Amino acid sequence: MKYILDRAYANEILEWAYKKNPGPWYNHSINVAKATELIVLELRKCGHELDVNLAYNAALLHDIGRFKGFTKSVVHSYDGYMYMNDLGYLGNAIICVTHSFPCKNENIENAAEWSLVPDYMKKQLVEILDNNSEYDLYNQVITLCDALADAEGFTILEKRLVSVGLRHGTNFNTSLHWKGFYEIKNELEALIDKKSIYSLLPNIEKSIYANIDY
Repeated sequence: MKYILDRAYANEILEWAYKKNPGPWYNHSINVAKATELIVLELRKCGHELDVNLAYNAALLHDIGRFKGFTKSVVHSYDGYMYMNDLGYLGNAIICVTHSFPCKNENIENAAEWSLVPDYMKKQLVEILDNNSEYDLYNQVITLCDALADAEGFTILEKRLVSVGLRHGTNFNTSLHWKGFYEIKNELEALIDKKSIYSLLPNIEKSIYANIDY
């Protein structure tokens, strides 16, 4: 499965997308990549063979579908998948989708504003998730980091999830969706000798005192 390994190329794509649709998603993407790199480096210290550049670039481009515009739904995940797949990077394309679904084998309708997603997109998203139901470490770390970083920097899960819920809406199954992030956090912490993920992210404590975006 092919991924982008060149950071300069990944940055070029991000800059292009930002010019198409400027917004806070740009700084969020950079911070997700930074958090991903820090966690992957810790996993490497504990013996896990991971490519730091692969992880960083995949995290940097996880929301690349935003180049088409703003949406409260997972349409950006579909758009990102199609764009990265067209470039020939299936690994990056899959992460554009999986980062939106933290629970393995979860009901795809748990996603906020699922009703806004056209039927043809729903069908392909289901197929992508069905074919990639076992998340590897890259998928797990990037999915978690999507909830550990906002446009301002690193943040705790509770604050990030509430902020997204206030801005994008929630549904009956949102609590199950949120639970997935904590399950990934617990699994990753078990792999780094039970060290808190938060301890790897500089100045994360500052997020406690910052206002929640809504």
